[in-house]
Amino acid sequence: MRWPLGSDGEEAERFTRCFAYFLEAALPLGLVWEAGRADGAAVWIPPGQAEAWESQPWNQARILDLADDRGERYDEFWGWVAAHDPAEPLWQLDSIAVRRELQGRGIGRALIEAGLASARADGTGAFLSTGTPANVTIYRRCGFRVYAETDAPHGGPRIWFMRWDP
Repeated sequence: MRWPLGSDGEEAERFTRCFAYFLEAALPLGLVWEAGRADGAAVWIPPGQAEAWESQPWNQARILDLADDRGERYDEFWGWVAAHDPAEPLWQLDSIAVRRELQGRGIGRALIEAGLASARADGTGAFLSTGTPANVTIYRRCGFRVYAETDAPHGGPRIWFMRWDP
């Protein structure tokens, strides 16, 4: 999120607002899965859900207003990421977070495994993208494999595109 939003202004405050706006839209859709009492959360998007939205929860005008260029780089970046999504219907791990002091205790893995269980029950796979090299190792331990790795346009970050197949 750092690159698409840019570095103008207080980063932590902008990221907090961005995720708050996203969650306001995503929670009513049943996409946010919580572990414990906000110990961790994951956003899993079932196959076909994204196509059914009137507007994507990440593409709100108020999120674009948080970007240092009014959202031009943000829109272009996320469009580029979406162009790498697999064509077939799969579950998408959109985002995941675990409270810093609880990381390494299996909470994230449990959230990932819960989504993969849903994919398995549907007879489909799952996919994700990450711009954090350490996450690639974590996702590999959960059975994901890299199907593409490339740098985003215009000096953007390296992104790993990963999928899991039952």
